[in-house]
Amino acid sequence: MKTLIIVVILFVLSGCSEQPVNPVQQPPVSKASAGAGQDKDSAASTAGTEMTADARLEYTYMPAGRRDPFKSLILGLKEKKVAGLTPLQLRGLSELKVIGIMWDGKAYTAMIETPDGKGYLIKEGVLVGPEGGVVTRISADAVTIEEKFSDIYGRKQTKKTVLGLRPKEEAVDEDI
Repeated sequence: MKTLIIVVILFVLSGCSEQPVNPVQQPPVSKASAGAGQDKDSAASTAGTEMTADARLEYTYMPAGRRDPFKSLILGLKEKKVAGLTPLQLRGLSELKVIGIMWDGKAYTAMIETPDGKGYLIKEGVLVGPEGGVVTRISADAVTIEEKFSDIYGRKQTKKTVLGLRPKEEAVDEDI
């Protein structure tokens, strides 16, 4: 019984080796030979031959026309361009504060303050915010800014942001 177990173990271990006995390698098919339509006998005769190191084809990566594989698909949707932007375009809409609105006889003009304390006069059509927001309307008490963006499904959406002359917590109750 012990002898039978030892024979089975030796038989199993003798079949395990690091290299296969007859590795099967198929030669690369060139475009000329694939298009020429060689007969089956010549293809069968070359199937058993081994390739040399010189005959192997090397792969080269051509990055032209492909996206960068190391950039995030989610976060890298837009490239931020900082050069040539106005100070109002560099600030987020939540950082801007409307400190005054004036009527000049034809249209309203608003004064926007940035966090660094600088004030800027704006009219309708001025670009504001890093997402390409446009001032669409200035009324006596608010500035309306529209930003166009693509949602996660690729549909074009418009986001309206209203910057009030007075924030709601500073609003004066006139009933008192």
